[in-house]
Amino acid sequence: MGIVFGLGAMTAAYAQGTAGAEAAAPAPHPHGIFGSIISGLSHQPFITLFLLVAGGYALGAVKFKGITLGATASTLIIALAVSLWGAQRFGIQFNIPEFASTIFFNLFMFSVGMKVGPQFLTGLRRDAGKFIFMGLFIPALSLATIFAIRAIFHPAPGLVPGIFAGANTATPGIGAAQAAFTSGAAKLPAGTNVGEAMSNMSTAFAFTYCISMVLFIVLTKVPDMFGANTSKAAKEFEAKVGASSDSPLPGAGDEFFSTTLPLSRIPVTIRTYEIENPKLEGISLGQLRVAYPDVSVEQVFRGGQVMDARDEVVLKSHDEVTLYGQISRLIRAATQIGPEVYEHASHEMGAQTVDVVVHKGQAVGRKLGDLAKDVGHGLYLNAMFRAGDAIPHGPEVVVHKGDVLRVTGTRWRIKILEQETGSVIEPSLGTDIVTLALGLTLGALVGMITVHVGHIRLTLGAAVGLLLVGIALSTIRTRYPGLGGPYPEPARQLIEDLGLNVFIAILGINSGAGVIKAIQAGALTPILVGCMVVGFIPPIIAWFVGSKIMKMNLALLLGAVSGGRCNSAGMRASQEATHSTVPAISYPATFAISNIVLTLLSYVMAMVG
Repeated sequence: MGIVFGLGAMTAAYAQGTAGAEAAAPAPHPHGIFGSIISGLSHQPFITLFLLVAGGYALGAVKFKGITLGATASTLIIALAVSLWGAQRFGIQFNIPEFASTIFFNLFMFSVGMKVGPQFLTGLRRDAGKFIFMGLFIPALSLATIFAIRAIFHPAPGLVPGIFAGANTATPGIGAAQAAFTSGAAKLPAGTNVGEAMSNMSTAFAFTYCISMVLFIVLTKVPDMFGANTSKAAKEFEAKVGASSDSPLPGAGDEFFSTTLPLSRIPVTIRTYEIENPKLEGISLGQLRVAYPDVSVEQVFRGGQVMDARDEVVLKSHDEVTLYGQISRLIRAATQIGPEVYEHASHEMGAQTVDVVVHKGQAVGRKLGDLAKDVGHGLYLNAMFRAGDAIPHGPEVVVHKGDVLRVTGTRWRIKILEQETGSVIEPSLGTDIVTLALGLTLGALVGMITVHVGHIRLTLGAAVGLLLVGIALSTIRTRYPGLGGPYPEPARQLIEDLGLNVFIAILGINSGAGVIKAIQAGALTPILVGCMVVGFIPPIIAWFVGSKIMKMNLALLLGAVSGGRCNSAGMRASQEATHSTVPAISYPATFAISNIVLTLLSYVMAMVG
């Protein structure tokens, strides 16, 4: 609640400071050190943006009684405060181009889709009806509340659609309302022209959008404050759909990063022993492979030279053999082979973890146990996937075409497996820019699809289009992990974080002048009350309906409510609150539905408001 009082106090302070602003003829000019700094920042948008992002992350990490605002809310608060200070105190208006905001927001939406694709489809199969309900229920409640605000305050023309779209952070709605005014569909009272109404609408939208964005982010943290434990709910859902991070899906971007250093993170290792057991003399490595399929000989050191571990190599006394296998089996090797030796760098064997996509006939139809004695000898099977889902991988499991085997082993062993079974997808820290660029292009094209209903143009919008394309691409990549090249999780996370927070910084820094204008016009009360009522009563009611009546998983409910409110920053805050990506599973469906419904209703509000 502290942030609510803080915003109220800040607004009140600016209201007092601007009370006589209209009477003063000259506009304030920058003066003093702070005026010079603000003026300089207004001419350096690049520096301004990243200073705001840095400040947002620093403030977002500060804990108060165990609670943090998070980077997104903190960035918006700092940006809005700087913008208000510059506009009221020094007459400086920041105006960062909208195109920059669009670029970063689109990057954010695409990256979210690239993360949650497979889980989104699973969640949709389980709870599609509930998601659709939330996508309709929240806009319906918003409609009822905005009519109540209209009846109580009788706002000036244009304020109603601005409050309605801004309180719901529904950017397409403002475009629909604008179309209603420019087409003549909106009926204006005598003495009011279209320009005045659209100016009122823009001011109300900018003000309510910022306030609603900040407070909704805070609202996502309230359930846990009252004992909801959304983090536990997220873990329960992950367990049900098999989305444990122990075996990330192939193509998901983070599939290799839990096992990039296999010798330290999975129960296999490399050790070297000197042969002193006379029973091993004269035995070939091929015979050993058949007799002990679970332990492999990776190299033989004889007379100062390293020999390739081929089947035809015959062991001699005092040979030093490097073995690779599970630790428990290697510990017993000393009693059967001889003492362990440490002189030679057996750890430089080049072990790595890769995904192998099976498509060659030699492996298709064979059991995993048979492969382990043949081309799979010396490789550790971490996980197995079929049609994008993890499956049990015991020795009797039959390999199908298209299966993905995640294995760890030395490079030459993996090369043999690749030659006999299929293609190898190796870990990479690089990002395939072609995939990123084409995905963004396709998402924007999908978002351009338009349906005309009278004077209303209904479009998905770039945000929904990019989200859907990201979901589709990430889902396809779980089945065909080689599609599109590498897209590692650290890179995806960077794009998501940077995209959202730079977008938020631009939104806040550009809004100060609009807030000042609303205060000077005397429209502060209906805008603030409308923002609080329209923006927060519907999601609060939806939360109680979803949790108490519909018995929804609380982490999914957070995402659904964020989607119903078209609040992408709220979805991200929900992920931070749950320490999981589960809220992003329910977000896309409710967001898409609510976005269309709110666009239609914004047009209606312009007609009647």
